[in-house]
Amino acid sequence: MPRTFTTAESEAPNGACLRQLCLKQLVPMALLVAFGWIICRKAATLDFAAITDAVSAIPAEKWAVSTLAAAISFWAIGRMDLVVHRLMGTGVSPLTAQLSGISSVATAQLTGFGLLTGTLARWRVLPQMTLWQAAKITGAVSVAFMAALAALCAAMVAIAGPGIPFAQPVAIAVLTLAVPALGLSVWRPHRFRQLRLPPLKAMIALLAFAALDTAAAALALYVLLPDGSVPPPALFYAVFLIALGAGLLGTTPGGVGPFELMFLACLPQVGEAPMLAAIMGYRLVYFALPALLAAGLLLAGPAVANLPDRTRRPVLRPVPAAPERRLAADALSFNAPRAEAGLLRQGEFELLCDGWNRPIAMIAPAGQCLVMLSDPLWCGHSPEEAISALNRAARERFLIPCIYKCSARTAAAARKTGWRVLPVSREAWIDPAEFDLSGPARRQLRRQLRKAHAAGVKVVEAGARPPYAEMRRIAADWSRRRGAARGFSMGRFDPGYVTGQRVYLGYREDELVGFLTLHQSWDQRALDLMCQRSHAPAGTMHALVTEAIETAREEGCPRISLAAAPCSLGEILPVPDWLGARFDRKTGAAGLARFKSSFAPVWEPLYLTAPGAAGMVLAGLDLADRISRPRDLGRDRAF
Repeated sequence: MPRTFTTAESEAPNGACLRQLCLKQLVPMALLVAFGWIICRKAATLDFAAITDAVSAIPAEKWAVSTLAAAISFWAIGRMDLVVHRLMGTGVSPLTAQLSGISSVATAQLTGFGLLTGTLARWRVLPQMTLWQAAKITGAVSVAFMAALAALCAAMVAIAGPGIPFAQPVAIAVLTLAVPALGLSVWRPHRFRQLRLPPLKAMIALLAFAALDTAAAALALYVLLPDGSVPPPALFYAVFLIALGAGLLGTTPGGVGPFELMFLACLPQVGEAPMLAAIMGYRLVYFALPALLAAGLLLAGPAVANLPDRTRRPVLRPVPAAPERRLAADALSFNAPRAEAGLLRQGEFELLCDGWNRPIAMIAPAGQCLVMLSDPLWCGHSPEEAISALNRAARERFLIPCIYKCSARTAAAARKTGWRVLPVSREAWIDPAEFDLSGPARRQLRRQLRKAHAAGVKVVEAGARPPYAEMRRIAADWSRRRGAARGFSMGRFDPGYVTGQRVYLGYREDELVGFLTLHQSWDQRALDLMCQRSHAPAGTMHALVTEAIETAREEGCPRISLAAAPCSLGEILPVPDWLGARFDRKTGAAGLARFKSSFAPVWEPLYLTAPGAAGMVLAGLDLADRISRPRDLGRDRAF
């Protein structure tokens, strides 16, 4: 999942991190000693003169092809680093990210002890990061590459079948385990909620770059073999992947020892001298030349980090932590075209900003998707601009862009770009100036208001300090009876969230029996939280909403939204009646629509839009999961 470094991570002591990295090299050092002993014993039987002659016999055109293949391999290595930087939200420019990855890998493969030396190389090229942050990047790249290498190795072993005992059963087992891993990226059961997996598109990108990297590296070695000793390409690639994995696990400089031993064991038909001569040439091309480039990058150091990024890309900006979040959210939501922007207080959203750092929309990652809620936050940004920025931001984070609960204008702009559009809910709104309790359309409302009045319900607007403790108990009781409070596009009770909203309280005698809250902007209000006790008199909620409407009329507010009610499933998809009825009971769509219809509002459809049918399906699944399992509001509570 895309993320940014936290303050705790940025302040991790560099000395403590360096000690941990050094301690982790004890096992690699022991392996280095063991492989060194094996190599020394093996070297006594080798004909070094024959190996040297074989190296000198390699023609110039083969050296050129090998060098070009090595360049392609390191380009792919840099792209893998860029993918990880984007997933971790480091904000490093694309060119700097790629160069830091190249310098790290080139340094690590020459010196060995990759986690330590690779981290130090990255830290040198990226001085804006702490050593701990550089170590996290190195660890993430290493884990991603080893996972991709395992999948590639298993696939090639299953295809080519090198003569290694039990190799194919192990390969089939690895490939079998890879399928659930991909599935867990798309959908995670509750017990796996803490498992952090990249989006599926990022996994595919990492696998593709790893395949290009290893295939090009294998080609750099393959072309250096004598013409009469060339094994089949698929078999050679499979052995190369096995040897590469053995070298990486051994963490010796350049994989010396495990790498050679695997080739000699798996490809005896090539012959020791030709094989070792090709490997020696390969090390000159793939290790020595990149090491010179890495030395230049390390000498340049901070100059690489300061390479300009001339593109004005849309960026995601976190909303400040509480209590500053409330102030920032109040300022944005008050000037936004839709009052629902007050959901920013909840801490579930970031701000999608343009290249000039102006807020465009409310954004949140959800599974495989980057979700924009509602319409643009600022009238100066058209829907077309917002869609373009969302599309680019999602592409850079390997997510699918989608917009949830947008208006018809934004949906029309999305449809013009080729996106799919689906009505998912209907917003009820009222013009307070025209609100009148008389007439047949509001007959049911009048009946409910009479019941509330007869029961002695009194409605007042809360002052500067609402009774948070009582409201919390009512909200908790409401959740127990109606199911856990949802989040994301719907509010959940929290004092830090409610502060800044318009709050209306319903009392019977001296007991608080219900309350509602509204988002507020400069020209509209929007219903948010509605909670009441189990024994609240009938009509309590109707009385609360009516008071909010009448207050809006007195204050000259031209529009008040009763929020959205989900569309019936039968209105969205052609499904059997029993399935539609079950869905409607689960979402409460029928009850919400009936309650809001008593106010005779104007209904406007709201839409879900995403590119392609698969994008729409994934967006629907991810939104359902995100709404039913919202983030914890208490992690940075203001009160």
